[in-house]
Amino acid sequence: METSQPTQHIAVPNSPVNQPKRLRASEGVNWFAESWRIFNKYKLKWIGAMVLFFLIPIALGLLSSYAAEGSQPMTFNQLSLGIVIREVIINLFVYWGSYCFLGGIVLLAHQTAKGANFNFGSLFAGFSTKKIGSFLVLMLMSIVAILLLALVAVIPIMLLTKGNLSALEMLPMGESLVFIIMLMVISIGSMMFWLTPALVMLEDVRPVAAIKVSLNACFRNIPAFLVYSLIWFGVIMAFGLAMTLFAIPIIFVLGVGGQLLGAGGEQQIWKVFIFLTILSGSVFTVPYSMMAIGLYTSYHSIFPEGYLNKR
Repeated sequence: METSQPTQHIAVPNSPVNQPKRLRASEGVNWFAESWRIFNKYKLKWIGAMVLFFLIPIALGLLSSYAAEGSQPMTFNQLSLGIVIREVIINLFVYWGSYCFLGGIVLLAHQTAKGANFNFGSLFAGFSTKKIGSFLVLMLMSIVAILLLALVAVIPIMLLTKGNLSALEMLPMGESLVFIIMLMVISIGSMMFWLTPALVMLEDVRPVAAIKVSLNACFRNIPAFLVYSLIWFGVIMAFGLAMTLFAIPIIFVLGVGGQLLGAGGEQQIWKVFIFLTILSGSVFTVPYSMMAIGLYTSYHSIFPEGYLNKR
């Protein structure tokens, strides 16, 4: 007698099996603490990764300027249009590369959190042929989203002022209203794309689906994201204050010295400014690294078992 075999359900790619967890507000503290733990294990290498992240667009800008100097002379209008086109292309390329790089950072954070060694090669995993197209789509969709959200922010302001922005000052709490609208728009835009690098990089989620999942997951965890944002606001303010207190005495002393030294003093002051710029950039690589790692820690907290059944 034949017995019927149970039907085997084949997992469909990109089919969700896990809904985003609804976390307590205090989980925002854990995201920050876990980001520090991941960063602290390979702190110097993470700083090197962020320095590389910031040097790439600078190098592209220098190469573009060098190429422009060697080109044929043009009229003023041609020169202006050429500069605009060149800058747009460079910025789009850098923006696209930033998305790919963030994907690599998420992958590297995932690997090191699981006990693997720091591998600089993982930083460029987002530039693979399998991922680069998805990050290109994400980049284009983020530009469209920014434009649409900016339009959404402007429309209510224009309606309230009847097209006369100078009348905004006459409205009760006019400036506060603008601040609230802009804050809401920025928050929505951030929630739409916050988890997308992790979803695309770690789970091959399609860009449109990744945006929907990110928005839903972040919306369900607004209290945790609010706590996380407030922590970073305090950290950035503390870093900025520390750098200011460190820079003021140096600038004051060398500024007085510069007046006594005449023209040579101006060169000295410029050197100090360059030094302080490099120093502040180096110092801020620590919070920047942890912010990037935070893309992974928040994702892993909301989806501890992953989002798709392939994980």
